[in-house]
Amino acid sequence: MRPSFLGLEMSKRTIQLSQKALDITGSNLSNAQTEGYTRQVVDIGSHYLNNYSYWQSSTSRMTLAGQGAKGLGVDQVRDPYIDKRYRESTPLVSEFSTKADVLKEVETVLDNITTEGLTKSMDDLKNALSQYAERPDSEELASIVRNQCYNLTNLLHSYKADLEDLKETNLESLDASIEDTNNIIDRIVNYNKSIVKEYISLANGIPSDTYSVTGDYGPNEMLDERNLLLDELSYKGDITVYNNNDGSVRVLMNGVEIINGEKYEHLYMKGSTKIEGEFSSELLRNYSAYNSAVLRWTSGDDCKPASGELKAYTDILNGNGVYASGYQNDSYGIPYYESTIDVFAHTFATFMNTFNGAFDETGALVAPDRLLFCTKEYNEGEAEYNEIDMTMDNIRISNQWMSNATMIGEVKDEETGLWKLSLDGDHINQYIVNLGTKALDFGGKGDYEGTVYDYLLFINNRIGQNIDYNESRYEAAYATANSLLDTRDSVSGVSETEEGINMLTYQNWYNASARLMTALDDALDRLINNTGRVGL
Repeated sequence: MRPSFLGLEMSKRTIQLSQKALDITGSNLSNAQTEGYTRQVVDIGSHYLNNYSYWQSSTSRMTLAGQGAKGLGVDQVRDPYIDKRYRESTPLVSEFSTKADVLKEVETVLDNITTEGLTKSMDDLKNALSQYAERPDSEELASIVRNQCYNLTNLLHSYKADLEDLKETNLESLDASIEDTNNIIDRIVNYNKSIVKEYISLANGIPSDTYSVTGDYGPNEMLDERNLLLDELSYKGDITVYNNNDGSVRVLMNGVEIINGEKYEHLYMKGSTKIEGEFSSELLRNYSAYNSAVLRWTSGDDCKPASGELKAYTDILNGNGVYASGYQNDSYGIPYYESTIDVFAHTFATFMNTFNGAFDETGALVAPDRLLFCTKEYNEGEAEYNEIDMTMDNIRISNQWMSNATMIGEVKDEETGLWKLSLDGDHINQYIVNLGTKALDFGGKGDYEGTVYDYLLFINNRIGQNIDYNESRYEAAYATANSLLDTRDSVSGVSETEEGINMLTYQNWYNASARLMTALDDALDRLINNTGRVGL
């Protein structure tokens, strides 16, 4: 005969389990809209006799069988593989979204150069030259030509200022992203500490190096918060997450270990206070130290994520295409478009100066007084013409042209060697023809060779292509991430319909268990109070 109260004990445990299952179902429903919450379930197993004695007979073991169910723990319904796939797609979403947004701002700064910006200025210059060609002796029309060139240089100066402002804005955004990254790392480490302590309290001691608590029942809510932070960190860069034996996690970003239990690394932008000059912020000083944003971990390792928000900002700030040097890279970022406009300024000015007789066929400066364009430093007598490269920032109308507007209409008398005003307009008309047809080598790095107009179209097309590329990659990555998120929600998220069905199931289970206890109580009452009382 089995122990008298074995059935009542079994029924009591079953009622407790059904109550706990109802509690967890209610908790799931309460957290259906909680960000990062993972659906929980009560793991239930059969309660069995697990002690074997040599002296115990098979009959006596049978009397202890049928001890009902027992609760193993409250588990999370989560798929690590989906988490891994999701965290591989999120950095692509943030990278291409950020790049597309910033490149649109670059396009705005350059105000669509083929319709309203430089191309329009070139058209205005051609019109002014056409009018001047009809009356080459008109100083007023010559002044209009010079003024159009002056307006063009001012437009170039505004491009420089606006691109520098955009660069500083993105430096501040990068700085904010770095601070946010460090904050997320700190919070993950704090959760690592708390989760390890929780596992230790559950294990009644410190887990050994060979014993892993991973997969055991732990602090589910803290695990949810840590997973949410790991998702946030994945937007910053490509991360790989490993579970440690003690319940903490180890995180690598592009192969560099940045978190391991309580150990961690912080991110910063490497710079130097030895850079000469005045800077409006420490960020600009650090950027100017290498003409790039150089990211480092406190371990000394370079931070070069393969994807993510950090990569987007470094590519935008360091990308200089074929003109890259030092810490710059070959992406098409703000520096690249600065370089292309600098190349335009230099090549256009050199073309105009050469046609005006300042340079000979070999490119040597032979007549400085024939310069139409020069650098600010040359105008102010601080440097020779070739000592400083001409850029969109320092290009100026030469002092000689400012004092003599009709200089552009002069031709050289081969007999006397003197420059005289050409009254037939052919010289000016040749300017106009060359602006539209003469192929120029822009940049000298194989980036482009063609006319001035073709080069402006090339720049505009490259911006458009880069925007289209990043937008299409963003849309593809976003669709993938959303699909994976939906898959994860279908596994780990709370379904109110499913939980409602579970609630009814557990309620029926509870009712049946209570009815079983009543039946067992009646049987025990019959055994104790009525056995042997025949006829009563």
